[in-house]
Amino acid sequence: MLNNLLIEVESNRVIRVYLFENCDLEELLDMRDDEEFDSEWMRVYDALNEFEIGDFEKKKIDNIREKSFLKSYNLSGLGDIASCVSDDFEIICKAYLTNYNDMWVNSLIMSYVNGKFPCGRLEKTEYDIKECMKKLCKK
Repeated sequence: MLNNLLIEVESNRVIRVYLFENCDLEELLDMRDDEEFDSEWMRVYDALNEFEIGDFEKKKIDNIREKSFLKSYNLSGLGDIASCVSDDFEIICKAYLTNYNDMWVNSLIMSYVNGKFPCGRLEKTEYDIKECMKKLCKK
């Protein structure tokens, strides 16, 4: 599935200009710093760091992070936005690899599926991690 995600990122089907157009990018960044988003993001990040990820998978994750950073930077022109997207894709990859089925991280994935830059209060989803990844990888 990570190979499919990489293809989607490289093919501009996951990270597209509509994530950033007609948006106040600084406001989007501020919304990511809001307590609700930031505390959930850190909770998931910390939980996922408890899992052991093999070197082969780490290299795949790093490749996806690099490609997502570059795509986001080219589309938004902001390194901070690109860093957020890259960090999100690290969480997404680790959640999938560890089968970490969490409503918040699944909602994060669905934000990308729905073409919305994840920030503020995320729209809740009832999909599980595998369903979310299937949707993300077939866009």
